[in-house]
Amino acid sequence: MKLINLNKTKQTKLTFNIPGDYVVFFHNLSGEFDFKINAKEVNLEILGLYIGKESEKFELKTNQYHVAPNSTSNLLIKGVFLNQSKFIYQGLIKIEKTGQKSHAYQKNKNLILGEKVFVDSRPFLEILADDVFCTHGSTTGKIDEESIFYLKSRGLDQKKAEELYISGFIQEIIDKIELHSRPMYNLGGYASLANKYD
Repeated sequence: MKLINLNKTKQTKLTFNIPGDYVVFFHNLSGEFDFKINAKEVNLEILGLYIGKESEKFELKTNQYHVAPNSTSNLLIKGVFLNQSKFIYQGLIKIEKTGQKSHAYQKNKNLILGEKVFVDSRPFLEILADDVFCTHGSTTGKIDEESIFYLKSRGLDQKKAEELYISGFIQEIIDKIELHSRPMYNLGGYASLANKYD
């Protein structure tokens, strides 16, 4: 398995020409990033984590290109946005005619923690092959009050309940990165985001 940290490599165009398992990670990056699969039996996982504070603005575009058949790409981006931060995202999955039996997934989930936060997330599919499996989706919302009510019923105060909710939201990304990269990238501190939007 090969791990690629885009915050360190500064790459914007990645091509995968050799079969194998790859994990790409990035955090709070803006720009356009291409992931092109040219070989069979490539298994590519793309993980993005965004924490927006104050008036930070992120503009992101990702392109998953499947040229070779029998390959997989799985993109997951999660964001937590506070204050007046902005996140604009456009994601494309394109399967060429030669990309038969490809599996491609794209998911973006965002949590809004401020009335002035702006999030615009748009997923797209372009499928030119007829034997593929692809899904895409985007969700953006606020903290689920029913979940907070449940946590408070278990003895937590409002602040601790919100902190636990936020921690649970981003934990999927953190777990996957730490599985492959410990101690390559320090993701500590995000579990206590709740105290930043009192």
